[in-house]
Amino acid sequence: MQYNVTCNKCNRTFTITADGGESLQCTCPYCGQSLFVNLPSQVSPVSPVAQQPINDQHDSGNQNSTQKILLTILIVLIVGGLAVFGFIYWQNEKEAAQMELQAQRKAHSDSLMQVRAQMEAQEEAVQKQNEKRKGICSFLTSFYQKAVLVDDADANFYSRYLTDYCRRIVFGVPDGYDADVDESTMWWGAFGNTATEPDLSQLLRNLTVVPIDDNWYKVRLSQDGETEYRQVKVLSQDGHILIDDIR
Repeated sequence: MQYNVTCNKCNRTFTITADGGESLQCTCPYCGQSLFVNLPSQVSPVSPVAQQPINDQHDSGNQNSTQKILLTILIVLIVGGLAVFGFIYWQNEKEAAQMELQAQRKAHSDSLMQVRAQMEAQEEAVQKQNEKRKGICSFLTSFYQKAVLVDDADANFYSRYLTDYCRRIVFGVPDGYDADVDESTMWWGAFGNTATEPDLSQLLRNLTVVPIDDNWYKVRLSQDGETEYRQVKVLSQDGHILIDDIR
């Protein structure tokens, strides 16, 4: 007799010929699945129910195990990937923080170097200014020692250390001297003190010159407990120091 058998794998129906009430094993002509079939004993053929063979159940179990293994591997890969990504991200953040810290330290170091350079420049400028003032004080001290606080000072010779403007202040005319007043008197009147009898030795011992600013300097003339000051202005012309004003 002919029986219609439905494959439980591909769900397609095919026909087999066998006696009723038998149990037999057949193969699906479409998918090749091995089937174990129990045939009914009725006269009219019916579609028997195909049973999955034992070895097919074993294959299904193996397939489930394989799926579990693949799923486990996938989970491990995902977790591992997340861990690697997290480590790389942390490493990058750490490097970025280190670079930022180095940049801050460099900026701080550069700032300190700039401040130090400015301080050194200021100190150098102050040192040069002090040296300049010291040199002018030495010049004025020497000028008074050689051209003022001596007997018979040669005003005509030392007038070379005066500017034209200062010569007019001292002598009243650009070139030459006032005929009514002795040149030594005019010279002493400009640079000396007002004592009736100047004591040159005392004046030399007590002579001091101190700067007021870069151009003006104070000359101390002291004798017999009396002190007078002259304020002298200097200029630098062609590398030479010249007296430009006297008060």
